[in-house]
Amino acid sequence: MPGSLDGSPGDSMTHLERTTSARLHAALDWIQQAQRATNDEGISKGYHLLRRAWAPSYPETTGYTIPTLLNAAERLGRTDLHSQSLSLANYLLNCMTTEGGVIHWQAKASSQPIVFDTGQVVFGLLAAYDFSGKQIYLEAAQRAGNWLCAIQNEAGYWERNQHLDRVKVIDARVAWALLELHQRTGVEPYREAAVRNLDWACIQQNDHGWFNNCAFQENQDPLTHTLAYTAEGLLECGICLGEGRYIASAQKMLEALLRKQRKDGALASTYRSDWQESSRSSCLTGNCQIALLWLTLYERSGEQRFHAAAHKAINFVASRQNLQTKNPNIRGGIPGSAPVYGHYERFKLPNWAAKFYIDSLIALDKIQGQPASAHFVG
Repeated sequence: MPGSLDGSPGDSMTHLERTTSARLHAALDWIQQAQRATNDEGISKGYHLLRRAWAPSYPETTGYTIPTLLNAAERLGRTDLHSQSLSLANYLLNCMTTEGGVIHWQAKASSQPIVFDTGQVVFGLLAAYDFSGKQIYLEAAQRAGNWLCAIQNEAGYWERNQHLDRVKVIDARVAWALLELHQRTGVEPYREAAVRNLDWACIQQNDHGWFNNCAFQENQDPLTHTLAYTAEGLLECGICLGEGRYIASAQKMLEALLRKQRKDGALASTYRSDWQESSRSSCLTGNCQIALLWLTLYERSGEQRFHAAAHKAINFVASRQNLQTKNPNIRGGIPGSAPVYGHYERFKLPNWAAKFYIDSLIALDKIQGQPASAHFVG
């Protein structure tokens, strides 16, 4: 039958795969629960399974979840997600400094704003502007963009205002936000700042496709999650600009990870510079992100291997989503790691894992050509 999730149209599906619609709606409901758990209208960073407690709101991930919710609202006809998205955007307006920066969720009010967090909030503000037409969101996004341009080094990276005081190549995803801002405004410095950062990111890549300066801390191997952030920024910007160098850089990394995918569809949480696994656990967020990028390559090339790999990765993550419990704090959420005590976000359900899971399910659904409210196979 058409629309199967197993990597090739017409093949039969497992019982797990027949529940795709339920899994998508459950993840969205969990995001709503994560917002209800806060007292400021933002999305909680996530739920701690052992402490049975929600963390405070996380501006960074709240920002880039807004486009996900609006995309899901259109795809599924869930108008409840419209009002939620705008309430999240209004929350973000109160998270910005006068200059336009956004402070990390763990920082005190007097602390400095952070580059990456600010870039991700731009995505949310632009999505809210596109949906509502309200200038207040575009103006806030421009303040953020102006601040990002003002503090960027001439070499293209951001040295100041870094979380954990470490320069990071994941800021390619900030460059993507600046390009999106340039598309809405035509302000050339946004595009110029983005290109400077992307050029710098490219020279951080080694011959094997792995990126230096991709981990959160010195002497750590990068997570699949942060490798994916970097590749996503390069690939999306390359497509936007029609610049093959950036696309090739991202694809080089994605090809390497495709070769490292385990039989069950998982990727390791971390990799060394020669692509040897350095952890037994799997970062579920990274699996979803890489699957999304593989699907983009599939759409561009038509090569079935990318589609098959993406399907396997998404199905692996889906197998870790709990739909049996009646606990709304758990049902539909995605753990940080598999197993849940693994390397990344141990014993937690982080909000961004659900966000990228939703993105990956919808992306695969669009490629399959089925309405998301229907089962892929009866």
